[in-house]
Amino acid sequence: MSQPILQTQGLTKKYGEFPALDGVSLTLREGDIYGLVGRNGAGKTTFFKCVMGLAKPTAGEVVIGGESAGLHAARRQIGFMIGLSFFPYLNPKENLEVLCRVKGVRAKGEANRLLKLVGLDGVRKPFKAFSMGMKQRLGIAGALLGSPAIVVLDEPINGLDPQGIIDMRSLILDVHKQSGATFIISSHILSELDLVATRFGFIDGGVLRKEISHEELHEHTKKSLIVEVNDAYRALLILQRELNTGDIAMDGNRLTLTSHLDEPNRIARALLANGVELTELHRQETTLEEYFIKLVGGDQNA
Repeated sequence: MSQPILQTQGLTKKYGEFPALDGVSLTLREGDIYGLVGRNGAGKTTFFKCVMGLAKPTAGEVVIGGESAGLHAARRQIGFMIGLSFFPYLNPKENLEVLCRVKGVRAKGEANRLLKLVGLDGVRKPFKAFSMGMKQRLGIAGALLGSPAIVVLDEPINGLDPQGIIDMRSLILDVHKQSGATFIISSHILSELDLVATRFGFIDGGVLRKEISHEELHEHTKKSLIVEVNDAYRALLILQRELNTGDIAMDGNRLTLTSHLDEPNRIARALLANGVELTELHRQETTLEEYFIKLVGGDQNA
């Protein structure tokens, strides 16, 4: 397992009596694409601002690279895209060159390198004439200035049309592979993050409800066949023999199969032919959205 590159312990941020963050303990491991999932107003942007020193936590600790002391220097390892603050009359290269001066990045050709990486090399028109997709690409380029170890992207697919979302997904995967950086990306759309993220954190009401790997998430959401019978143990033996599979779990009078999902008729015939009474047979699937709503409660679009 890779080492933690960023951790928070009990991170809390209150505005008056309102807890925008409430005791968030999160672990970002080296090499992750970490998807921070939450509805609008769940605390995602506040979390990022506290990590990067743009907001002062009320309580808790931020640890970057194993060190909680010297955070000012450690935060230089983080590149971020929160909002899109560029000069409207400058073209992409001019905007990145300004950012290079602000961040103290002196590497020759850095702006050209990043514009090529995000597919904006050769673009001469000013930022104000950009499409939303082009603006998001420039935002990612800005986050990558100076080759940071950690890249924070806050809602990078907001405002994009379907093709723009597909393009952004491909860009994130390409940039992650080429840069070697660790990514943490926020979104309220779990199904999109599922296509890029290796791990997830679910946040709601300022509380981190769960951290889970991509594999564990799909264990919770995979399709299955539910078989209810009068004699589950006997049915289990019959189906193991007839289907030659061990992908069957037994719970009381219910069997759950995670293979042979397209053969319900074969399963029913095998049980009935061997004298097992079948009371129910149906497919079951928990969608990603249903899993998210079950974790946080309520309406995802609220």
